[in-house]
Amino acid sequence: MLKLKIEGLSCSIKNKEILKDITVSFQQGEMAAVLGRNGAGKTTFIRCIANLIAHQGSIVLEEDGKKLGRSSIAYLPQLEKITSSLTTFETILLGLTKTLSWKVSEAQLAKVSQVIRELKLDAFANTPVRSLSGGQKQLVFLAQSFVSEPRLLLLDEPTSALDVRHQLVVMETVHRYCKKRNAVALYVIHDLMLASRFSDAVLFLHNGMAHAFDTPDAVLNSETIDPIYQIESLIEKNSRGLTTMTPIKPL
Repeated sequence: MLKLKIEGLSCSIKNKEILKDITVSFQQGEMAAVLGRNGAGKTTFIRCIANLIAHQGSIVLEEDGKKLGRSSIAYLPQLEKITSSLTTFETILLGLTKTLSWKVSEAQLAKVSQVIRELKLDAFANTPVRSLSGGQKQLVFLAQSFVSEPRLLLLDEPTSALDVRHQLVVMETVHRYCKKRNAVALYVIHDLMLASRFSDAVLFLHNGMAHAFDTPDAVLNSETIDPIYQIESLIEKNSRGLTTMTPIKPL
């Protein structure tokens, strides 16, 4: 059984306390949304888990009692402007940098081709990534993350600036990976309805602390949301059983 256990996680940057004593855990197959207002510490939280920022506390990723190292983690930051002329195939191949040598093996090339097929990127395999749309670029970088078969995915706003269709495509792609590979995915997101639809667990960060941590149905309600975002909201289930959130007014 794959488990991610976080105990007493705290982090300070330039003498400012960003995260305060966070204790949560996740297990295989789970997708977990990290929610909260701007400045709540969401990006810092996943960067600490990726071991990109100095922190205090314990972060352990283990499977069947064996601790897993950095090579089992894939971190996908927010999408930025791309200037490289690398193609989709070449960009995904870079996801194997931990095992790449001067000569690329047939097995490595086959792995990249398989991921390209699975994410339906065949038409763009030889296209420079910088010429793709935002949604297509995000799928390419997801493929780059998937190709090394990580056990933990850390995604910082994977749907930011994407149109509605590509938001769904990206989230469904991550969901399939988690369920198929029994992996864990933690993702920062602002869209509460996407979080409700695709998450097994939701972590609300507020003032650097774990304000709420439970299933979407347990925490995505006005009692939790309104004090955090300082709004009045209307949370309902539609005819398909999906959660809808309507902001009424700021408080």
